[in-house]
Amino acid sequence: MKKSLLFFASIVLVLQDCALINVTRSDKRAHVPQSIKLSTDVILTPSGAVNILNTDFFPASFRIEAQGKVIYIDPLVIEDVKPADYIFITHSNSDHLSTSDIEKITKKETLIVCPKKAVKRLSGYTVKEVKPGDVLDLGDIQCEAVAAYNTKTAFLWLTAHPKSHMNVGYILTINDVRIYHAGDTDFIPEMNSIKDITVALVPIDGGSLTMETEQAADAINAIRPLIAVPMHYEIGTDQVEIFKQLVDEDIVVKIIEKGE
Repeated sequence: MKKSLLFFASIVLVLQDCALINVTRSDKRAHVPQSIKLSTDVILTPSGAVNILNTDFFPASFRIEAQGKVIYIDPLVIEDVKPADYIFITHSNSDHLSTSDIEKITKKETLIVCPKKAVKRLSGYTVKEVKPGDVLDLGDIQCEAVAAYNTKTAFLWLTAHPKSHMNVGYILTINDVRIYHAGDTDFIPEMNSIKDITVALVPIDGGSLTMETEQAADAINAIRPLIAVPMHYEIGTDQVEIFKQLVDEDIVVKIIEKGE
């Protein structure tokens, strides 16, 4: 029943593109953030577990500290507030585009990078609109916007994240470190051309909204990053362990929510 309620809430969010569901800090959030050190000066940290309709959920929200810069991807229920140099938004659903969190971490110089459908919710900020295939040179950081969409329907004939919305994932390159954040997506043909990734952040257990766990493992085995991090899943199920078992043995799987 809990999972069906979460699925219904997600359908409301993606199809109505609004913030009807309250998202709060989960009691299962780690007291000390579980970071991954990707190089001497690149550190990846999740925002931590959130609660949606009494369901504990590990979201797609991360902070990257690199080259003296602070970067957020889809910030959600931020507690350890560090002002952002860059904020990357994958799409306009409110569990990825949280205006209250953006307000908390934005300073005068902050640049927000996002697809077209997110721009209208970010009036008053400095925004750079992107679409799949766009490449941005941000000095010490290079950003490639990549496709993110569903190939299956979510409800009746409706697709949660249709290709026509031009939602994105991101590949951020910082020196030799390449971070791929998939956004909300299925395993799509465009992923087969993504290579040389240090860490891939991929949704699992997504039903009709993102990749199923098996599909996410197939995507990782095709992309072949050094490290794979599952995200966007309900905490307390066996899906992260199934994902870990299905990923090829030479790819390290980090389950950040558990500190693994």
